[in-house]
Amino acid sequence: MNFMEIVQQNWYVFVIMGVVFIGSITYAIVQRKRTKTSNDDFLTKHPDAAKVFLITKALITTEAATIYTVNGETPQKFFEGRKAGVYLVPGQNSVELSYTYSRPGVMYKTVTKSTGPVKKELVVEANKSYFLNFDRKTEEFTFEEISEEEV
Repeated sequence: MNFMEIVQQNWYVFVIMGVVFIGSITYAIVQRKRTKTSNDDFLTKHPDAAKVFLITKALITTEAATIYTVNGETPQKFFEGRKAGVYLVPGQNSVELSYTYSRPGVMYKTVTKSTGPVKKELVVEANKSYFLNFDRKTEEFTFEEISEEEV
């Protein structure tokens, strides 16, 4: 049985796969435009907003910090290249966040450790950039100002 016979007998599978592929690309484009519009609106209201970059790594091990709420509201997320973060208004901000770390296991396929949602107060200054990390040894979040070159 050659490829053309398979296509002729199962044409509907290829049509469904094509529709799903086109639909997912369309969804991604719409979401990206919606996020950009939302960010533009936020930055119009808060032109002095600070950027907080979140730890995200994905190779053999993966780790990520996730912010669920900022001052009780949905966070304003942004992406710069491959780096993700949230905008915060200057001053003190109450955030609810968590951290997840996964690595290959010996007995199991993967081993994942997570912190539950934790409330933390972050103080930011206008138009500055910060990095939110997690120290696995002390099991504490770290928050430090970074320069524009480090971004």
